[in-house]
Amino acid sequence: MTVDKTCVGSGKPWTVDIAGKPICPRCRRSLSTVAGKGKTVTNTPKVPRHDRPGRYQR
Repeated sequence: MTVDKTCVGSGKPWTVDIAGKPICPRCRRSLSTVAGKGKTVTNTPKVPRHDRPGRYQR
């Protein structure tokens, strides 16, 4: 069984956290984590395709 590991927040507009920093609306990862360091919302208006954060294995 294959599992799609792409975050479903990809392609959606950015949302903001309580501090006002842009984050993925689905997995809540930051702009610098998802889009790369130095990127801005004006340069990257939609959340780029990225992998979901993995769950820790026991």
